[in-house]
Amino acid sequence: MHTVMSHCANKKIRLTPIATALACCLSSLLVTPSAVASPWLEANDPFLRSSLVILSDSGVISSPTNQYPLRWSLFGDDITNNEVSHDVSVALAQREVRYSMNSAKLNRGQSSTKFVASNEEAPSTGFGQFSKDKWGASASYEYLDTSYAFRVTTGYSSYQGEEEIRWDDSYLSLNLGAWLFSIGTLDRWWGQGWQHNLILGSYAKAAPDISVSYIGQNKLFGVWNIETLVAKPDDAEFNYHNATRFVSKPFSFFEYGLTYQVWFDNTNSSRSDDNIKQAAVDAKLTLPSINVSNYGDESQTKVYHSVYAELASTEDTTELGALLLGWSGSVNIEGQTVRLVLESQQSTSEHKALFNANSTYDMDNSYSVALYVQMSNDHNVSLSYQQSEWNDTQSRHHSQSNTTQANYRLPAASGMVHLGLGYTQMNTTTSDDQINASLGYEFRF
Repeated sequence: MHTVMSHCANKKIRLTPIATALACCLSSLLVTPSAVASPWLEANDPFLRSSLVILSDSGVISSPTNQYPLRWSLFGDDITNNEVSHDVSVALAQREVRYSMNSAKLNRGQSSTKFVASNEEAPSTGFGQFSKDKWGASASYEYLDTSYAFRVTTGYSSYQGEEEIRWDDSYLSLNLGAWLFSIGTLDRWWGQGWQHNLILGSYAKAAPDISVSYIGQNKLFGVWNIETLVAKPDDAEFNYHNATRFVSKPFSFFEYGLTYQVWFDNTNSSRSDDNIKQAAVDAKLTLPSINVSNYGDESQTKVYHSVYAELASTEDTTELGALLLGWSGSVNIEGQTVRLVLESQQSTSEHKALFNANSTYDMDNSYSVALYVQMSNDHNVSLSYQQSEWNDTQSRHHSQSNTTQANYRLPAASGMVHLGLGYTQMNTTTSDDQINASLGYEFRF
């Protein structure tokens, strides 16, 4: 089995200080062979995810990359033991992911503060959105040890018209080698998509959940991971949400995920026939890399790219409700790493809306194109355009939106500054077009 299993891949929790102290006491009873503990790579940075996908498509890592938070244990050995590649795209990706992993293991940047202000809440544009709040401020403290990890985050913000104190992004995890137990309120992203997600994404605020996961490796499944969670959303149309997911990478060029979800009805949760169920499968096929020449230079670089798909059922788990197809490719141009993402989501004639606010399943049709640029000076730019259509069940009208979003991230004032500008054109009788501008700042110390 992967020796990486010895790394402590901790899962996250959202807790009070009393619960944290209790967890620390309990964790002292746990014994693992690991010398250090690490959390996972979270669902909050599209550029770090892009680097990880480069390593996956180039064959550097042998684990799946279709589930976030993604335990460091799945690919830590590959990052640590593989020599630095001669290809500039892969070398830069190795350094970035290795630095992030070591920062977690060495407790760098344990404390942080975060601020955001905007004229309107930004539309959900996909993986790794900086903030869902109209405005807010938060502070957090994180600690990683051999058999446990925790982060306590508290903040005050305005979200969907409500102003209140929140504990989002807090967690507690207990590690037992290949097993990991966690409680928390963290964004999750299950699936291959970047702008779309038919399974479980991070379009709305994460719900508090408790989860358990296990990592394994064998000849049949390659490196694999199974996780199950139970969440308790506030003010939702259902009491509880249960989701179980299995991911595997049996070949260097192929990975997949299987997911089964149940939403327990508020009124008749004891009757299984009244609960909403959904089954989904996603997969990625890595395509052969393409050699290209740098302009004005005899050196060669490569385009690493892949195609992927997600299929999600209706309430009848034997019927297909929606399909997502996508292509993503990355190349280094004059020291800048550029990723292009093309996606299309289509519904079937059996499609019906589910009450899953953290996915794009309810859309009937949607198309998107996105560009992620990682510059050599640590500045990052993302640009996206998305056209979506859906049937409004309340107004019984067909609706359409066109959303253009630009984000710029740069190091400044000893921290990271986030700038956002977007425009949403609505083709409905009740909604006006919207321009959103945002400013955010994050500082770690």
